[in-house]
Amino acid sequence: MPCYCEICGREVSDERLCRTVVLDNAILRVCPQCYNRLVKQGKVKTIPTAATKPKQRKTVSNKWVRTRISRRLLEESYDIVEDYAEKIRRARQRLGWSQAVLAQKVREKENVIKRIEAGRLKPSIELARRLEKILGITLLEPIVDEYTETYSSRSEDYFTIGDFIKIKKNKK
Repeated sequence: MPCYCEICGREVSDERLCRTVVLDNAILRVCPQCYNRLVKQGKVKTIPTAATKPKQRKTVSNKWVRTRISRRLLEESYDIVEDYAEKIRRARQRLGWSQAVLAQKVREKENVIKRIEAGRLKPSIELARRLEKILGITLLEPIVDEYTETYSSRSEDYFTIGDFIKIKKNKK
């Protein structure tokens, strides 16, 4: 399945060649040419994927640095589902746990769990991830903007960053 560069709009026939990068706290899928240009300029952080992630070596001199996405960026790209309180309560009851036991397992106060189950407190992204893992439920959903749907259909009214910027070339 082809992917499209979010900077220049170029179609890349093999999706494995598209790179996911963080540019000014925005996650973008870019073609190899734009990726190389951004790396030369030193403006990009690469997010390793399963296909591009290097295997860690055991030598001390060649340590790999793991790229992390900032907490703010995660909060901007995920949202808690609407019926989070009901899902958490049902999953806890299914396991036969009290609110105190659940609070202990997720390392939170019992009062926080009570307020979440009552719907008076929306859990943070970190707490939602811990609850998902322990209860075996889904609380986070990716935020999908309206223009993302247009992107997948590649209609003529879709614009890329490259449509709005003008690149100056150095004359030699």
